[in-house]
Amino acid sequence: MVPVNALIALCNSGGAYPEVLGRSGYQVDGIEVPVLAEDGTVVVDVVVFQPARNIVLVGEAKSGANVEPDQARRYEQLRADAVVQAASINVRTRGELRIQPVYCCTAENVTRVMRGLRVARVECPVLAFDDQSIEHGGSPFLDPVLEEEFAQPVPVAGPPPRIIPVDEQSPGHLFDDLVLASLIAELSRKRAEVMVPVLAAQALPHLAVYATAARNRLIRKVDSAVRRIADRDQTTFEYLPKTGTRQQAVVRFLRTPEDAAPQGRTQVYQAIRRSHHRRPAGAVGSSGTQMKLFGEMTDEFLEVDIMVGEEDQE
Repeated sequence: MVPVNALIALCNSGGAYPEVLGRSGYQVDGIEVPVLAEDGTVVVDVVVFQPARNIVLVGEAKSGANVEPDQARRYEQLRADAVVQAASINVRTRGELRIQPVYCCTAENVTRVMRGLRVARVECPVLAFDDQSIEHGGSPFLDPVLEEEFAQPVPVAGPPPRIIPVDEQSPGHLFDDLVLASLIAELSRKRAEVMVPVLAAQALPHLAVYATAARNRLIRKVDSAVRRIADRDQTTFEYLPKTGTRQQAVVRFLRTPEDAAPQGRTQVYQAIRRSHHRRPAGAVGSSGTQMKLFGEMTDEFLEVDIMVGEEDQE
Protein backbone atom coordinates (compact mmCIF):
# COMPACT_ATOMS: atom_id res chain seq x y z
CA MET A 1 0.00 0.00 0.00
CA VAL A 2 3.03 2.28 -0.35
CA PRO A 3 1.89 4.14 -3.50
CA VAL A 4 -1.61 4.99 -2.24
CA ASN A 5 -0.29 6.13 1.14
CA ALA A 6 2.45 8.15 -0.57
CA LEU A 7 -0.03 9.96 -2.83
CA ILE A 8 -2.28 10.80 0.12
CA ALA A 9 0.71 11.90 2.22
CA LEU A 10 1.79 14.30 -0.53
CA CYS A 11 -1.47 16.14 0.20
CA ASN A 12 -1.48 15.91 3.98
CA SER A 13 0.85 13.87 6.16
CA GLY A 14 0.79 15.85 9.37
CA GLY A 15 4.39 16.81 8.69
CA ALA A 16 5.61 13.21 8.36
CA TYR A 17 6.22 13.44 4.58
CA PRO A 18 6.87 16.25 2.10
CA GLU A 19 3.45 17.73 1.32
CA VAL A 20 4.26 18.73 -2.23
CA LEU A 21 0.65 18.54 -3.39
CA GLY A 22 -0.75 20.00 -0.18
CA ARG A 23 1.36 23.15 -0.28
CA SER A 24 0.28 23.56 -3.91
CA GLY A 25 -3.35 23.63 -2.80
CA TYR A 26 -4.34 20.01 -3.55
CA GLN A 27 -6.59 17.96 -1.28
CA VAL A 28 -7.79 14.35 -1.19
CA ASP A 29 -11.49 14.19 -2.08
CA GLY A 30 -12.08 10.49 -2.62
CA ILE A 31 -10.66 6.98 -2.38
CA GLU A 32 -11.78 4.05 -4.53
CA VAL A 33 -14.28 6.16 -6.43
CA PRO A 34 -16.08 4.39 -9.32
CA VAL A 35 -16.42 6.69 -12.34
CA LEU A 36 -18.04 5.93 -15.68
CA ALA A 37 -15.73 6.33 -18.70
CA GLU A 38 -16.61 5.98 -22.38
CA ASP A 39 -16.25 2.19 -22.50
CA GLY A 40 -16.68 1.13 -18.91
CA THR A 41 -16.21 2.02 -15.27
CA VAL A 42 -12.87 2.71 -13.65
CA VAL A 43 -12.39 2.72 -9.89
CA VAL A 44 -10.08 5.66 -9.18
CA ASP A 45 -7.73 4.84 -6.31
CA VAL A 46 -7.34 8.45 -5.14
CA VAL A 47 -9.11 11.61 -6.34
CA VAL A 48 -7.13 14.80 -5.66
CA PHE A 49 -8.53 18.27 -6.35
CA GLN A 50 -7.06 21.76 -6.57
CA PRO A 51 -10.06 24.02 -5.88
CA ALA A 52 -8.48 27.36 -6.83
CA ARG A 53 -7.35 26.15 -10.27
CA ASN A 54 -10.10 23.54 -10.83
CA ILE A 55 -7.66 20.71 -11.54
CA VAL A 56 -8.63 17.12 -10.82
CA LEU A 57 -5.91 14.47 -10.50
CA VAL A 58 -7.11 10.87 -10.74
CA GLY A 59 -4.46 8.69 -9.16
CA GLU A 60 -3.86 5.04 -9.95
CA ALA A 61 -1.67 3.51 -7.23
CA LYS A 62 0.21 0.46 -8.49
CA SER A 63 1.57 -1.89 -5.85
CA GLY A 64 2.89 -4.11 -8.62
CA ALA A 65 4.37 -3.50 -12.05
CA ASN A 66 1.59 -4.54 -14.42
CA VAL A 67 -0.44 -1.92 -16.27
CA GLU A 68 -3.84 -3.03 -17.55
CA PRO A 69 -4.18 -1.35 -20.98
CA ASP A 70 -7.99 -1.12 -20.86
CA GLN A 71 -7.91 0.41 -17.40
CA ALA A 72 -5.22 2.90 -18.40
CA ARG A 73 -7.23 3.99 -21.43
CA ARG A 74 -10.34 4.44 -19.28
CA TYR A 75 -8.37 6.70 -16.95
CA GLU A 76 -7.44 8.79 -19.99
CA GLN A 77 -11.11 8.96 -21.07
CA LEU A 78 -12.43 10.24 -17.75
CA ARG A 79 -14.22 13.59 -17.80
CA ALA A 80 -13.59 16.06 -15.03
CA ASP A 81 -17.29 16.69 -14.43
CA ALA A 82 -17.96 12.96 -14.07
CA VAL A 83 -15.22 12.62 -11.43
CA VAL A 84 -16.45 15.71 -9.60
CA GLN A 85 -19.94 14.26 -9.45
CA ALA A 86 -18.81 10.76 -8.46
CA ALA A 87 -16.56 12.08 -5.67
CA SER A 88 -19.11 14.71 -4.54
CA ILE A 89 -16.53 17.48 -4.90
CA ASN A 90 -17.74 20.97 -4.05
CA VAL A 91 -16.49 23.20 -6.88
CA ARG A 92 -16.37 26.81 -5.72
CA THR A 93 -14.30 28.46 -8.47
CA ARG A 94 -15.85 29.37 -11.80
CA GLY A 95 -14.05 28.28 -14.91
CA GLU A 96 -13.07 25.18 -16.84
CA LEU A 97 -12.48 21.94 -14.99
CA ARG A 98 -9.31 20.14 -16.06
CA ILE A 99 -8.37 16.55 -15.36
CA GLN A 100 -5.21 14.47 -15.55
CA PRO A 101 -4.47 10.85 -14.62
CA VAL A 102 -1.36 10.22 -12.51
CA TYR A 103 0.18 6.79 -12.06
CA CYS A 104 2.00 6.13 -8.77
CA CYS A 105 4.31 3.19 -8.19
CA THR A 106 7.42 2.08 -6.35
CA ALA A 107 10.77 3.01 -7.87
CA GLU A 108 11.62 -0.63 -8.50
CA ASN A 109 8.58 -0.99 -10.76
CA VAL A 110 8.65 2.35 -12.55
CA THR A 111 10.38 1.09 -15.72
CA ARG A 112 7.78 -1.62 -16.27
CA VAL A 113 4.88 0.71 -15.40
CA MET A 114 6.06 3.31 -17.92
CA ARG A 115 6.55 0.58 -20.53
CA GLY A 116 2.99 -0.63 -19.90
CA LEU A 117 1.63 2.90 -20.37
CA ARG A 118 3.48 3.20 -23.67
CA VAL A 119 2.01 -0.10 -24.85
CA ALA A 120 -1.45 1.19 -23.89
CA ARG A 121 -0.68 4.47 -25.71
CA VAL A 122 -1.55 6.46 -22.60
CA GLU A 123 0.41 9.58 -21.72
CA CYS A 124 0.36 10.80 -18.12
CA PRO A 125 2.72 11.74 -15.31
CA VAL A 126 4.22 8.90 -13.29
CA LEU A 127 5.43 9.35 -9.70
CA ALA A 128 7.91 6.78 -8.42
CA PHE A 129 8.48 6.39 -4.67
CA ASP A 130 11.26 4.81 -2.63
CA ASP A 131 12.77 5.43 0.79
CA GLN A 132 15.08 8.18 -0.48
CA SER A 133 13.13 10.23 -3.01
CA ILE A 134 10.08 10.81 -5.19
CA GLU A 135 10.78 11.11 -8.91
CA HIS A 136 8.56 12.33 -11.73
CA GLY A 137 8.58 10.55 -15.07
CA GLY A 138 6.25 10.24 -18.01
CA SER A 139 4.33 13.25 -19.29
CA PRO A 140 4.45 16.76 -17.81
CA PHE A 141 1.82 17.85 -15.31
CA LEU A 142 -0.96 20.09 -16.58
CA ASP A 143 -0.33 22.32 -13.58
CA PRO A 144 2.94 24.27 -14.05
CA VAL A 145 3.19 24.58 -10.27
CA LEU A 146 3.48 20.80 -9.98
CA GLU A 147 5.83 20.63 -12.93
CA GLU A 148 8.16 22.96 -11.06
CA GLU A 149 7.72 21.12 -7.75
CA PHE A 150 8.72 17.79 -9.31
CA ALA A 151 11.40 19.16 -11.66
CA GLN A 152 14.00 17.55 -9.40
CA PRO A 153 13.71 14.43 -7.24
CA VAL A 154 11.95 15.23 -3.98
CA PRO A 155 14.01 13.90 -1.04
CA VAL A 156 12.23 11.90 1.64
CA ALA A 157 13.43 10.57 4.98
CA GLY A 158 11.86 7.13 4.57
CA PRO A 159 8.68 5.40 3.46
CA PRO A 160 5.36 7.27 3.60
CA PRO A 161 3.31 7.13 6.80
CA ARG A 162 0.74 4.36 7.02
CA ILE A 163 -2.24 6.67 6.74
CA ILE A 164 -4.31 3.78 5.42
CA PRO A 165 -3.20 0.70 7.37
CA VAL A 166 -5.70 -1.76 5.86
CA ASP A 167 -7.86 -2.24 2.81
CA GLU A 168 -10.54 -4.78 1.98
CA GLN A 169 -7.88 -7.32 0.89
CA SER A 170 -6.02 -7.11 4.21
CA PRO A 171 -6.07 -10.22 6.42
CA GLY A 172 -8.67 -10.33 9.15
CA HIS A 173 -6.21 -10.19 12.06
CA LEU A 174 -5.11 -6.68 11.02
CA PHE A 175 -8.72 -5.52 11.31
CA ASP A 176 -8.96 -7.33 14.64
CA ASP A 177 -6.06 -5.28 16.05
CA LEU A 178 -7.56 -1.96 14.97
CA VAL A 179 -11.06 -2.83 16.12
CA LEU A 180 -9.88 -4.16 19.48
CA ALA A 181 -8.04 -0.90 20.16
CA SER A 182 -11.25 1.03 19.52
CA LEU A 183 -13.29 -1.34 21.66
CA ILE A 184 -10.86 -0.88 24.54
CA ALA A 185 -11.15 2.88 24.14
CA GLU A 186 -14.93 2.51 24.44
CA LEU A 187 -14.53 0.34 27.53
CA SER A 188 -12.48 3.08 29.15
CA ARG A 189 -15.40 5.49 28.59
CA LYS A 190 -17.77 3.07 30.36
CA ARG A 191 -20.15 2.99 27.40
CA ALA A 192 -22.93 0.42 27.49
CA GLU A 193 -22.74 -0.32 23.75
CA VAL A 194 -21.58 1.05 20.42
CA MET A 195 -22.93 0.67 16.88
CA VAL A 196 -20.61 -1.10 14.45
CA PRO A 197 -20.55 1.80 11.92
CA VAL A 198 -19.54 4.18 14.72
CA LEU A 199 -16.83 1.74 15.79
CA ALA A 200 -15.64 1.46 12.18
CA ALA A 201 -15.27 5.24 11.97
CA GLN A 202 -13.11 5.17 15.10
CA ALA A 203 -10.99 2.22 13.99
CA LEU A 204 -10.50 3.53 10.44
CA PRO A 205 -10.20 7.33 10.55
CA HIS A 206 -9.81 7.46 6.76
CA LEU A 207 -13.22 5.83 6.25
CA ALA A 208 -15.23 8.98 5.53
CA VAL A 209 -13.39 9.80 2.32
CA TYR A 210 -14.05 6.41 0.68
CA ALA A 211 -16.78 6.09 -1.93
CA THR A 212 -19.95 4.50 -0.57
CA ALA A 213 -19.49 0.97 -1.92
CA ALA A 214 -15.88 0.68 -0.73
CA ARG A 215 -16.79 2.26 2.60
CA ASN A 216 -19.54 -0.30 3.18
CA ARG A 217 -17.17 -3.17 2.32
CA LEU A 218 -14.72 -1.92 4.94
CA ILE A 219 -17.49 -1.62 7.51
CA ARG A 220 -18.44 -5.24 6.83
CA LYS A 221 -14.80 -6.19 7.46
CA VAL A 222 -15.01 -4.36 10.80
CA ASP A 223 -18.28 -6.17 11.51
CA SER A 224 -16.56 -9.51 10.95
CA ALA A 225 -13.70 -8.47 13.23
CA VAL A 226 -16.18 -7.53 15.97
CA ARG A 227 -17.82 -10.94 15.76
CA ARG A 228 -14.45 -12.70 16.02
CA ILE A 229 -13.47 -10.60 19.04
CA ALA A 230 -16.81 -11.20 20.76
CA ASP A 231 -16.51 -14.95 20.16
CA ARG A 232 -13.07 -14.98 21.77
CA ASP A 233 -14.10 -12.94 24.82
CA GLN A 234 -17.71 -13.62 25.66
CA THR A 235 -17.33 -12.23 29.18
CA THR A 236 -16.52 -8.74 27.90
CA PHE A 237 -18.22 -8.31 24.52
CA GLU A 238 -21.56 -9.31 23.05
CA TYR A 239 -22.27 -8.93 19.33
CA LEU A 240 -25.88 -8.12 18.43
CA PRO A 241 -26.70 -8.32 14.71
CA LYS A 242 -29.14 -5.98 13.07
CA THR A 243 -32.79 -7.03 13.20
CA GLY A 244 -36.13 -5.67 12.16
CA THR A 245 -36.09 -3.35 15.15
CA ARG A 246 -32.31 -2.84 15.41
CA GLN A 247 -31.16 -0.95 12.33
CA GLN A 248 -27.43 -1.40 12.98
CA ALA A 249 -25.31 -4.17 14.42
CA VAL A 250 -24.20 -3.35 17.96
CA VAL A 251 -21.42 -4.34 20.37
CA ARG A 252 -22.63 -4.53 23.96
CA PHE A 253 -20.11 -4.27 26.79
CA LEU A 254 -20.75 -6.83 29.52
CA ARG A 255 -18.03 -5.55 31.85
CA THR A 256 -15.40 -2.84 31.91
CA PRO A 257 -12.00 -2.71 33.60
CA GLU A 258 -13.05 0.71 34.90
CA ASP A 259 -15.18 -1.12 37.48
CA ALA A 260 -12.09 -2.76 38.95
CA ALA A 261 -10.03 -1.24 41.74
CA PRO A 262 -7.67 1.45 40.36
CA GLN A 263 -4.58 -0.64 41.01
CA GLY A 264 -6.04 -3.55 39.02
CA ARG A 265 -7.38 -1.80 35.93
CA THR A 266 -4.16 -1.98 33.93
CA GLN A 267 -3.90 -5.72 34.48
CA VAL A 268 -7.48 -6.25 33.31
CA TYR A 269 -6.89 -4.25 30.13
CA GLN A 270 -3.71 -6.20 29.49
CA ALA A 271 -5.55 -9.48 29.95
CA ILE A 272 -8.18 -8.45 27.39
CA ARG A 273 -5.45 -7.58 24.86
CA ARG A 274 -3.56 -10.82 25.46
CA SER A 275 -6.67 -12.92 24.89
CA HIS A 276 -6.89 -11.58 21.33
CA HIS A 277 -3.26 -11.86 20.33
CA ARG A 278 -2.92 -15.61 19.96
CA ARG A 279 -2.22 -16.02 16.25
CA PRO A 280 -0.65 -18.73 14.09
CA ALA A 281 3.11 -18.55 13.66
CA GLY A 282 4.07 -16.05 11.00
CA ALA A 283 1.06 -13.79 11.45
CA VAL A 284 2.10 -10.16 11.70
CA GLY A 285 0.17 -7.57 13.68
CA SER A 286 -0.41 -4.01 12.64
CA SER A 287 2.16 -1.37 13.47
CA GLY A 288 2.59 2.32 12.92
CA THR A 289 0.32 5.18 13.76
CA GLN A 290 -2.96 5.89 12.03
CA MET A 291 -3.39 9.53 11.25
CA LYS A 292 -6.74 11.26 11.69
CA LEU A 293 -6.31 12.89 8.32
CA PHE A 294 -9.82 13.40 7.07
CA GLY A 295 -11.63 14.76 10.12
CA GLU A 296 -14.42 13.32 12.18
CA MET A 297 -17.37 11.33 10.88
CA THR A 298 -20.64 13.21 10.90
CA ASP A 299 -23.85 12.00 12.48
CA GLU A 300 -25.48 12.16 9.07
CA PHE A 301 -22.93 9.76 7.60
CA LEU A 302 -23.38 7.31 10.45
CA GLU A 303 -27.14 7.23 10.00
CA VAL A 304 -27.33 6.50 6.28
CA ASP A 305 -26.55 3.73 3.81
CA ILE A 306 -24.66 1.44 6.20
CA MET A 307 -26.38 -1.77 7.09
CA VAL A 308 -24.11 -4.49 8.42
CA GLY A 309 -24.43 -7.64 10.44
CA GLU A 310 -25.73 -10.33 8.13
CA GLU A 311 -24.38 -9.59 4.64
CA ASP A 312 -20.79 -10.65 5.29
CA GLN A 313 -20.20 -14.20 6.41
CA GLU A 314 -16.56 -15.20 6.51
